[in-house]
Amino acid sequence: MAFVHFFVLVLALAATQIPSQARSQDFQRLFQGFEASNLSYEDKRFLQTALAFEGQYHGLLDGAWGKISNQALGRYSQEEFGSDPEDWHMALLAWTLFERISQDGWDIRYFKGLGLSFLWPEASIVRDPNTDFFLNYRHANSSLSISYGIHTADVAQNFHDFTVRSHELGSNPYTVRKNNLAVSSATKRDGSTLYTRSDFVSGAWSTVMLSANERDGPVLGAVASSISKGRANSLEISNGGKLDHVIQQVVQAVELSENQKGNSPSNRTSTPKPVQQQSSGSGFIVSKLGHVLTNAHVVDGCSQIHVDDKPAKIVAISDEFDLALLRFDAPKDRGIAVFSASPAKLNSDVTAVGYPYAGLLGGLNVTRGSVSSLKGLAGELNTMQISSPIQSGNSGGPLLASDGEVVGVVVAKLNEQVVADALGDTPQNVNFAIRGEIAKLFLAQNSIDAKLSLDDEELKPEEIAELAASFTTFIECR
Repeated sequence: MAFVHFFVLVLALAATQIPSQARSQDFQRLFQGFEASNLSYEDKRFLQTALAFEGQYHGLLDGAWGKISNQALGRYSQEEFGSDPEDWHMALLAWTLFERISQDGWDIRYFKGLGLSFLWPEASIVRDPNTDFFLNYRHANSSLSISYGIHTADVAQNFHDFTVRSHELGSNPYTVRKNNLAVSSATKRDGSTLYTRSDFVSGAWSTVMLSANERDGPVLGAVASSISKGRANSLEISNGGKLDHVIQQVVQAVELSENQKGNSPSNRTSTPKPVQQQSSGSGFIVSKLGHVLTNAHVVDGCSQIHVDDKPAKIVAISDEFDLALLRFDAPKDRGIAVFSASPAKLNSDVTAVGYPYAGLLGGLNVTRGSVSSLKGLAGELNTMQISSPIQSGNSGGPLLASDGEVVGVVVAKLNEQVVADALGDTPQNVNFAIRGEIAKLFLAQNSIDAKLSLDDEELKPEEIAELAASFTTFIECR
């Protein structure tokens, strides 16, 4: 991808231009040989998924890093960089998947009726007419088609027989036959692929059929590799983990290289000012006067605050609630968030909205999950636990119910590595949001009447995303 090639060039320049002071920041470690031992399960699965989309990885997206994963990364590094894998390669690889997620909304989705989970392009899926045995969809940005249904053994067998008969190459079609699993994959003369998988779930056969032309074979392969029984975790990287650290180090190295070039003797006419620390987060509009609700920690220590690139000021802040109220000159066409009049219920569906990894994903990010607990960490009463995946930069964004109404404010995720070190077990999707009732109380204390609704009519996922985009904001701390 051109995006990756650009960063390869800039990082190569950074490697030669970083001065001795910068080397004390340990950037040279980016160029050491790749080592998977310190990667978390989430990091490994994220990289496996990225390699699958690149057409290099042909195994399960299981977070188990072995020979197949190492060989896949080796091929990627040789093709992209002409060398054996180095730590910084995985940052560039992760960015390729960030791009796909930003553009198409790829994530692991659980299909309750099928009892299966697999990759799904939420933001770019198109519904096609149903047929007698399948619900049919296609990916708007590739030739990938996805069909799924629940069948008897005889009907499922017919689809596998059809797939095998479609094979037109000299080699045999790929097949797997087990008591509770059947897989068939055929390649036609033009290079296109037809893939069929059936899993025995709850007394019937859940069947997924995929097809794509030769160019989009890696996209089909990634989806096929992701199919698994039961509810699988969303794609994410561990906050504060090795992959997260390497990505941030690469960004810092590139930024430092750019700063050094800008401050070189040929470009400098005055004494350079120290580079200020910058951070970002999310927020959402809560009044027609341009009031924005976010977390207090998002704006902590900011000398300047910008909301959607416009100057903003702090109106009120509460360290106890970790909430802050800002105000900016909001465009008249921006929406205003509506709060749910009732609290979120246990196991209800929720959607987290925000701008994680600002500058990398480059757009609004939407993830779905459920309310895991009505209390926060150690029974804390101001927050609730959610399973919606969140990342750095999601803080302060709205948490929406299935009707698009605000039921919370995204605030934090549990540090998986700390828990793993303490308990020997890695928690999955343990994230937190400030309860909607606390947010409404904070607004009332600051003379803001939150818009409320008793309308519980459910919206389609894409309708929730469209609604959220109208009032969710990007916040920069400068």
